[in-house]
Amino acid sequence: MVPPRGSGNVAVLDPVWRQTFAIEARHYILQVCNRLGLVPARIAIDAPSAPCATSAKRRAAEVALDKAGISCFATPSASDFELIHEKVNRHLALGGAEDRIPHSNQLWMLAGFAIFKELAEMTECLEVFPQATVRVAGAGQVHKSEPGAVDEQLQAASRHTGWPAGRSGDPVLAEIAWGTPHDRLDAYLSSWVASLSHNDRAAFGQPPHDAIWVPRLHDACSQRVPTRESRPASASSKSDDGASSASLSNATLVCPACGKHPFKRWPWGWDAHAAHKCPGLKETEPDARKVEFRQRFADYF
Repeated sequence: MVPPRGSGNVAVLDPVWRQTFAIEARHYILQVCNRLGLVPARIAIDAPSAPCATSAKRRAAEVALDKAGISCFATPSASDFELIHEKVNRHLALGGAEDRIPHSNQLWMLAGFAIFKELAEMTECLEVFPQATVRVAGAGQVHKSEPGAVDEQLQAASRHTGWPAGRSGDPVLAEIAWGTPHDRLDAYLSSWVASLSHNDRAAFGQPPHDAIWVPRLHDACSQRVPTRESRPASASSKSDDGASSASLSNATLVCPACGKHPFKRWPWGWDAHAAHKCPGLKETEPDARKVEFRQRFADYF
């Protein structure tokens, strides 16, 4: 099976093409899962999830990366993208070459928005940035295009993932994904983040809708998701030695479904919010809405 391919910067300006491309990406993922007998539990996407707010110069996730010394392109707002579209049209109308098109380092984000919207109908989607992942893993100072950089970053990740282990007969990077070596590396780093539970990830930015997720390895992030110690525990939870823990933390949590409602003492009140108020759920009946919430965000409980 061959994954869908992009058609260039001019095509990505067409909303119909973007929607078609996103649908093709979804179908490809389903084909792979069907062949391997898998059900996607979480998908990592190496692209911004949405435009920047009109009132901000950079998204919260990008500001957090800036503070950590990790470079990234700014995501334009929806209105800025309209101006970019006009600029591109003028460039092409004057005979400008497609490989010299303005804002080529941002136009691909439009495809990312469409992919996020489409794949979110399948399962939870996380925004990731492989460069941030390798930086928290202690590598990434040398660009992936430089000789030896891909191997260096893969080895840095392997110290935490256990792959590749160098065993004879194990698959190699060229066998697990499509594209150039650095594209395959990015795919692997992204899948690593997607494989982690909420408690094993950290966020640059403001979860759940303006955050770039990385493995929780050390204090590289300006904003962290709750640790095991700070996350609230249910009355029936067990500690490592088997003792029952009946304590609830005072940690606050913004609803991961709608990104608006703050729980002042999570998980108090989650069921009422999920059943009757949360706009981030698809179900309509109260009991079904609570079930949907528990299934989608099981890692929070």
